[in-house]
Amino acid sequence: MKTIMYKLRASYLVFAAGLILMTSCNKDLEQFAPIATPVYPTGNGIAATLAANPNYSNYAALIARGGMTATLNDLTKSFTIFATDSNGMKIFVNAASGGLVPINAPNSVVLGFINTSLPVASAAGIVQYNTIGQKFPFSSFGTAFPNYPITSLIILDPNQPFVRMPIFPDGGTPYSYVNNLPVIATDMPAANGIIHTAFTIAAPPTATLKTMIAAEPTLSYFRAAVARADSGSVGLSRFDSLMNYGVTNMTVLAPNDVAFQTLVFGLVYAQVFAATGNAALALASANGAVAAGPAFLSTNNVSTALMRGIVAYHLLASLTTSTTTPYQPNIRVFSNNVPAGAATFIKTLVN
Repeated sequence: MKTIMYKLRASYLVFAAGLILMTSCNKDLEQFAPIATPVYPTGNGIAATLAANPNYSNYAALIARGGMTATLNDLTKSFTIFATDSNGMKIFVNAASGGLVPINAPNSVVLGFINTSLPVASAAGIVQYNTIGQKFPFSSFGTAFPNYPITSLIILDPNQPFVRMPIFPDGGTPYSYVNNLPVIATDMPAANGIIHTAFTIAAPPTATLKTMIAAEPTLSYFRAAVARADSGSVGLSRFDSLMNYGVTNMTVLAPNDVAFQTLVFGLVYAQVFAATGNAALALASANGAVAAGPAFLSTNNVSTALMRGIVAYHLLASLTTSTTTPYQPNIRVFSNNVPAGAATFIKTLVN
């Protein structure tokens, strides 16, 4: 009996010690300051600000046509937009209508085209392309070469919402640009962002380099050079595939047919004269090669390596951190962004 009582007393002591330990550890949780409720601005959003200004009523109509009014008036978000005044919108509508709406048409006619004839998807795409999802005073845009991309609201891949089409503001002096269009006014404030004014609409690109080159009649030799250069290549190592890849930014300084004819003439003349020492034969052979047209580039008179080097030399490139392909054709350069004056070394894919 005494043994049992002793064991009970020992159990009670253990239980009491545990209870004391639990009580001593049961402190109040540390209290943190509550998260402040965001204070959003009041006043007119970007769409309302433009609509209230008679000189931007046509652009406000473009926003409405594209169904972007509510987005651009959302005071819980910040935006930067490259809008266009009435004169710039008349230039745009004249082009978009195929000349049917004259530049000097009454404003009612311009509004009529925007509200009824301009496709809704086109209006939405234009506004989205000209809108950045942050607030950027124009002084914050860089001036360095090459053009620095800033993501617009256009999503390129629905499965990757952060892969977006870039737009290229350039805060140069004495002239500033968005893409290749002059910026004529800056820093118009709205409650939820800031408005810059371009000379006319900066439209989003709708075709890849491959598509554009295919449609240009003066680039038939360049197309033949690309085809020869791609012989034996696969995937994005093919120039044809690379220039049809819509996600990356590229710049091609494409030689036209006259330039390639000069190249062909020089190559053949030099080869024949070096082999024979006969200037007349060299001249006749060179003229014959030019007369053969772009098909000459697919013959054994020129090598695949030569054509690959020529095409690569006309693709601008930048140095990356990749150890396998350090130079990549990943920059987009508008002509107004090329430094003027002294010659500037610009890297190409041949490095």
